[in-house]
Amino acid sequence: MSTNDSTALQRAEYIAGLRVLADLLESDPDLVLPTYGAHGYLPLSVHVTCSENQREELARWSRAIPGTKTKQVTDDYMRLGGMLRGLHIKVVAARDEVCERVVVGTREVTEEVPDPQALAAVPKVTVTRTVEEVEWRCTPLLSRDGDRDVELAGAVGR
Repeated sequence: MSTNDSTALQRAEYIAGLRVLADLLESDPDLVLPTYGAHGYLPLSVHVTCSENQREELARWSRAIPGTKTKQVTDDYMRLGGMLRGLHIKVVAARDEVCERVVVGTREVTEEVPDPQALAAVPKVTVTRTVEEVEWRCTPLLSRDGDRDVELAGAVGR
């Protein structure tokens, strides 16, 4: 069996499993909805981790998920959230792969560092240096024709 055949079979089995789960929940109203977390109701989310071409995969998911979507940018990841009716979808990609790093300004930072001339005594001197202030802009990737793009949550990363 080739890798493509194996992947196609795995995909088909996963889809069939989702249908079976939907049928089970529909046929038995007493079955508790799948959740995660030990405290309170946290609806089960389908998590997708982008792999090969993360920008393309994230954009494809963004187009496929209807309605309002959320974005969260952290130090390492870009997360796209949305709903398929009552099913939460979370798509995760490496921030550096899908977002553009843009320097939006600089600021001077003053700090104490060991004096390089007198390291044996380790005195401190005050120095001022320039530090880049950056944002990670992910907006064009997720906008759809006719859709208003959502604001970034936690968009500033260092």
